[in-house]
Parts: sequence; C-alpha cells; structure tokens
Amino acid sequence: MLPAKHFYMIRHGETEANKAEIMAGSMDSPLTEKGRAQAKSVQNIVKALDIKPKVIVHSHLSRARDTATIINEGINVPLYEDKDVAELHAGDWEGVSYDVCRDLLRGWATPPNGESFAQFCKRLQRGKTHNLNKHDGPILIVCHGGVFRGLGGLYNLRTPAIFKNCHLYEFKPAPNDSHFPWEVWTHEDEQTRQECTIFHDSEVSKEPML
Repeated sequence: MLPAKHFYMIRHGETEANKAEIMAGSMDSPLTEKGRAQAKSVQNIVKALDIKPKVIVHSHLSRARDTATIINEGINVPLYEDKDVAELHAGDWEGVSYDVCRDLLRGWATPPNGESFAQFCKRLQRGKTHNLNKHDGPILIVCHGGVFRGLGGLYNLRTPAIFKNCHLYEFKPAPNDSHFPWEVWTHEDEQTRQECTIFHDSEVSKEPML
C-alpha cells in the first residue's frame, strides 16, 4: 500500500476545538497555550533522536503547521506543506460536540456533506506515498488523529481512536511477512522509547474498508 520506509508521525498539539471537545475536521482551530507547550516539549524529543528527520511534512491547517514550526526550531530542516495529510473533512459534524458524533466516527460512518473513510484513506495514501518517495532519509509527518486511523485503514485495520496530542511515533520497516509493514515505537521523552502495538493488535476488518 505504502513504501515501507522509516518515518515519524505526530498529531498536532492541543487546539481550542480539542479543549472545547468539538469536532474540527477540516475547520481551522488554533493551538492553545498547552498545545504550544506540548510542541515545545516534543521539540526536545525530536532533537535528541539518534536518527533525526531530514524534512518535516505538515498539513495546511494551522494546528499542524504551527506544531511543525515549533518542533523545527530544534532541528532546522526543510518544511513542506501537503493538504493530503490533513484531517478527515467532517462536513456537517464540524463544530459539533464530540458527544454527538464520536461514536459515529468511530464506526466509520460518513459525515453528511463530508468525506467518506474510503475517500480519506485514498487521499492519505496519495500524500504519504508521494512524500515517502520524494524525500531521502526519514521524514516527520505532523498531522491529525484521524490520519493515524487512516493509516490503519489502508491495511484494513480497525485502529482505535486513541492517539494523543503531540506523542511521537516512529515507524520502522518490519519483516516482510508482517500484515502491517512497520514496527511502531513511541518516544515518551528524550531517553524513553516503548514498543507500540496499537496497529498490530487492531482488528482486521472482515469487509474491505476501501
């Protein structure tokens, strides 16, 4: 599905929409002060990596762009914007309370006047393939919570929606017989790296998701 190359991925810092517990989707929502502090904290983690990103790719939404800019103050690499790694367009659910639409999104329902999960995954596939092939060395993708679930969807995995703001995930190519072609690690601080089994433990959908 995607080039099995080494890369990093992170969800943006906390936003005003996150704080208010409303769905942002393709709507712009700025970082809170806490979100900026989260980005500053992960800047130190990225700066301490043995193998650092060669470039940072972020979506066009300000929450991802501003998170990427803060992180990049520690490593000073080229920044690239790509709309294909933006959050799912949630249509009529944008600006709506999580309580109203959380279960619907977790069930992969299509938002009214929004983007279906299949459309979303195909867009992500296009963007990630382009960026993984274009850039030498590992890239850091600064994106959105839905993008993690979309990555699972490309491999027919029902990945849970439990990706926190500004947690750094490292994807390293796995053995060829693996259904999901990466080993995944989280970097909790400058010294601590833990294996993450979210993707490998996810349920494989009985029906094609794309």
